[in-house]
Amino acid sequence: MGDVGVIVNPWAGKDVRRLHAQTGHTADSAKVGVVHRVAAGALAAGAARVLVARDAGRIAERAASGLEGVSIVDGPGTGSSLDTRVAAAQLRDAGCDLVVVLGGDGTCRDAVLGWPELAMIPISTGTNNVFPSIIDATSAGTAAGLVASGAIAVGAVRRRAKVLDVDVWHGDASTHTIALVDVALIDAADVGARAVVTASSVRAVVAAIASPASTGLSCIAGRVHPVGRDDDGAVAVWLGSGDREVRVPLMPGRFDVVSVGRIDEVSEGTAVHLDGPGVLAFDGERDLVLGQWATAAITVRRAGPWIIDVESTLRCAAALRLFDLEPATDVEAHRAH
Repeated sequence: MGDVGVIVNPWAGKDVRRLHAQTGHTADSAKVGVVHRVAAGALAAGAARVLVARDAGRIAERAASGLEGVSIVDGPGTGSSLDTRVAAAQLRDAGCDLVVVLGGDGTCRDAVLGWPELAMIPISTGTNNVFPSIIDATSAGTAAGLVASGAIAVGAVRRRAKVLDVDVWHGDASTHTIALVDVALIDAADVGARAVVTASSVRAVVAAIASPASTGLSCIAGRVHPVGRDDDGAVAVWLGSGDREVRVPLMPGRFDVVSVGRIDEVSEGTAVHLDGPGVLAFDGERDLVLGQWATAAITVRRAGPWIIDVESTLRCAAALRLFDLEPATDVEAHRAH
């Protein structure tokens, strides 16, 4: 019998991009309901415990109310991305088999920074939601419980996500980080409000997932050279001076036009170099200032987190009749099979 972890970002879906686009935010009450249904589904499917990381919006406490078998895991309580990173490491150390993550691309990245080998079910509640998916919370919790309890073998229903390894050099000093969707070079002097709201400031985008149906920086690549999450490699798009102009939704409900200069297919293990000055944005959020003489090497690899396929898990469970009300001996026989 295994444990399921849950991480919820109270600030996901509430950033400045939604204000610029006049789009409503994802309410805390909706997130409370999602966490509650995930926990209930996991426990009903056989999880021993559900451990929910405490958050600055007190979503975890409200969601756990009235549910036996749910525990709250304390964290630093900074209200920043550090909370998600620490929570992922704490849930790993507590022995969780997998973690359900509620947020957008940035939240998923923070969870993986805290636990690089994370097995996760990412649920979309952010502004840019390229990496996570819109999944029914009860189904996600049920799948998590089935995998954590051992009723469904994790190896049969998981896939390895791509990751963009980012190595930054400035003189003799170096920094390493990752992105799950895209890395962009922004014409700016500081991180500012983090969200990128002006297309004219974007100089280049390297995307491991580039869908023409998405919103955000990765959509710039997606509308000129799509790359699926299950496709090998990535794509690099250089902007500024070119004879191709493309309309893209950098924010929900708002379109900008970018000038595309060059498009490069990027194979696994091949580095793309971005030179300063500027600011690097990871998965849609400005995060690191790239100095005048600094350079960043971005390499795509199939070495990211493990993603649990919810539908495949439930299909396996249905084929094994794990949803049937049967004597315990029969259920155990199915699990052994």
